Amino acid sequence: MTGLHIPVCLLFLLSLLSGEALHAQVWNKGSESLQHARGKAGKQGSQVKAWKDHILQWGLDSNYNHALSAGAKLTTSGWSGGLVYLNQKKPGNKTVWQLYFSEIKHEKEIKQQRSGDDYRELGKFRPFIFGKINYCYTLQLGYGKEHLLFPALLDGNMSVSFRYSIGLSLALMKPVYLNLIYTDYTPEAVNHIQSEQYENLNREQFLNPAKILGADKWSKGLSEMKFIPGAFAEAAFILEPGRPKAFVKTILIGGQFVFYTQKITIMANRKAYPYQMCFFVGINIGKRWK
Repeated sequence: MTGLHIPVCLLFLLSLLSGEALHAQVWNKGSESLQHARGKAGKQGSQVKAWKDHILQWGLDSNYNHALSAGAKLTTSGWSGGLVYLNQKKPGNKTVWQLYFSEIKHEKEIKQQRSGDDYRELGKFRPFIFGKINYCYTLQLGYGKEHLLFPALLDGNMSVSFRYSIGLSLALMKPVYLNLIYTDYTPEAVNHIQSEQYENLNREQFLNPAKILGADKWSKGLSEMKFIPGAFAEAAFILEPGRPKAFVKTILIGGQFVFYTQKITIMANRKAYPYQMCFFVGINIGKRWK
């Protein structure tokens, strides 16, 4: 029996040693996997942190405090041009002052010109807009803020900001003068023209294309310009491609609402309102400095 116990004991010892070795191997592999996972997570965490820092820092340019640019806008109601001054008190947040001059057109405006040979002896057939009784221009002075939204969009190739402003708006209403055709029947039919602005007394002549020779010169009526005060609010997204040190170039996409103290009458046969709303796209080019 003793001879039998010895091999059994040896087998038991070998199994114990093999189990411990296998356990140690599994433990080591588990530890290595855990360390690998921790290392990978740490690497990803550092990459995320680096990306966050990149987002926070890109575009927060502290190398300048002032910027002045000139720009133009194409709006749903006309065109606009002016100046924008930016004061950066801290990176990413700017104070905005803007001054714009605009022309407001009615959506129903259609330019036309008389044709044919009738009344050629009376003068040149100049283009006119049928039914238009006032040119409308606006002068706006606004104050606002600009905040950086996405400083690292497209991996540093473009930044996006949000700008909002409010201010005063002054509408300049200049009357339209047309050369109207009149016929004197005493003692015989003699045609002549008279330069007139729209009134209730000449409504039938002013709104009859057959009785319009054409528009008078634009400067006619400047001394009769009417001023209507108002206020506006504007919001826009500002896209800035690249990040040059001194040169500034921005693209604007936004909208504006204006309210006036009186109705803005542009067309004789269209309803007038004391407010206006438009959307616009524009570009500004200028320079910035410390």
